[in-house]
Amino acid sequence: MNARDDIAFLAGSATRIEILRALRTGTTRPSELAERCECARETAQRAVGAFVERGWAEKISTEEGYSLTHAGEFVADSYDTFERCMVVSNQFRTLLENLGTATDEIDCDTLAEATYTEATAEDPHAPLDRFLSVVGDAPVEEFYGITPIVSRVFNRAANRVIGDETVVELIVDRDVLTASAQEYPEALERAEELGGFTLYVSREPLEFGLLLVDGHAYLGAYDEHGNLVASADGTGDEFVSWAEGTFDDVRSRTDAWP
Repeated sequence: MNARDDIAFLAGSATRIEILRALRTGTTRPSELAERCECARETAQRAVGAFVERGWAEKISTEEGYSLTHAGEFVADSYDTFERCMVVSNQFRTLLENLGTATDEIDCDTLAEATYTEATAEDPHAPLDRFLSVVGDAPVEEFYGITPIVSRVFNRAANRVIGDETVVELIVDRDVLTASAQEYPEALERAEELGGFTLYVSREPLEFGLLLVDGHAYLGAYDEHGNLVASADGTGDEFVSWAEGTFDDVRSRTDAWP
C-alpha cells in the first residue's frame, strides 16, 4: 500500500471517515462505533481491522476495544484539514480566481472564518451591498483601504464614515489617482483637509480591494472589467491579522501623495 492507495481507501467511504473520527474520542469497541456511526457492526469491525493493518489503530483489549495510534491521529487531523480546504476552495472559488497575487499568503483556515458573498444573476450587487454593510453609516476611528478602481459608491461610503478624528490610510495606483483627480477632484480636496488622512500611490497596478474599518476586514475581488464579483469579510483574529499584514505589505511598495 502507498499513500495514494490509503487516501483512496479513506476518502472512498464516508463511514470509514466517521469511524476514524469517532476513534479520536478514545478507546472504543466496534459495537459502540457502529451505533455512533449508524452502520452495521461488521462494517465497523472491517474498518477498524483495515486501520490496524495500516498502523492507524491498535487493539487495546477485547473489553475496551480499539484506539488510534499516533499515526492514526496524524491521518485524522490531516484529513480534516484536507476536507476543510476542499470546502473553502469550492465556496470561495470565484473570489480566489479573481484575487491575483493576493492569494499567495492566504490559506484555507484564514478564509474559513470569513463571510463569503458572491455576485449572482439574481443579485449582481451582493458583494457591493455587503461592502456598504461593513462600512456602515456612523463615523469610525480607523479606515484603511486599498482600491484598484475609481468608485463613486466607495467615495460616498467613505464620506459618510470618515470624520475629523478618523485615521485614514488609502492606497491607490497611478491610474486610479489620475482618474480620481479628473472625476472626483472634490474628494481629493476634502482628503487634503483631513488631518488624519494619508494617501499612498502604489508603484504597481493593484489587483484587489481591501478595507479595514475598526477591526472588521473586507476583501474584494474584481473581474477584468472592474466589477466587484466576490468578497470575504470578518472580524476573526486570523482573517483580520492577514488583512493587516497584506495592507502593510502593499503599503511598503507605495509612495506618499502628494
